[in-house]
Amino acid sequence: MTEVLRSPDCGNSPKNLAAQEIALALMGVGTLPEDALVEAVAWDVPGGAVTGRAAVLARAAAQSADVIAVDQVVTHGRGGSVSGRITRGGDTRLFCHLIRFTSAAARDIAQLVSFEHPGGA
Repeated sequence: MTEVLRSPDCGNSPKNLAAQEIALALMGVGTLPEDALVEAVAWDVPGGAVTGRAAVLARAAAQSADVIAVDQVVTHGRGGSVSGRITRGGDTRLFCHLIRFTSAAARDIAQLVSFEHPGGA
């Protein structure tokens, strides 16, 4: 079971809370609702891109982590970012997930971009 430390940035922002839950699902905690992704969604990850709803859902479901600490969540207009630290097998890395919605209502995800970087100790 993954230990999750959620961000304090979500207390009074439903949009920030939604972005955090999307990012956690991308790291294997929870699930992305299928209807939240447009059919042609693209997820840019290290090593290449994953395209299409089914492929993104499968890739997210295959992720795992020991500890996830969400440090910051920011949303504005059609975009959002979630960053923090992720630990897998004793290796802690910095992460950032960028989320682009189809509109400022933040209901449908059109694009995801994810980064990880060494040095998250």
